Amino acid sequence: MLTLQFTCPEDLLAAVPDHTQSSLEALAREALLVRLYAEGAISSGEGARMLGLSRRAFLNLLGKYNVSIFDESAEAIGIEAEVQLAMAASRFQH
Repeated sequence: MLTLQFTCPEDLLAAVPDHTQSSLEALAREALLVRLYAEGAISSGEGARMLGLSRRAFLNLLGKYNVSIFDESAEAIGIEAEVQLAMAASRFQH
């Protein structure tokens, strides 16, 4: 298993009194995995597994970070539109 570490100022903990060092570490892990999902580097299932969540709970977590569960890239939308048009055209030809 890969271990990632980073340093931050000691006064960060004082700036967020509702957090402990452990909760900040968990938050950093969560944010990293959500970001990797948003970039397409991991699946929702992989993100869920690494956080010890159900896939549904991971998908709900994405909303907290304003990350869509759908791939909304222009290219993906264009490809999907082409597929849907081709399927519709083939239905009318029969």
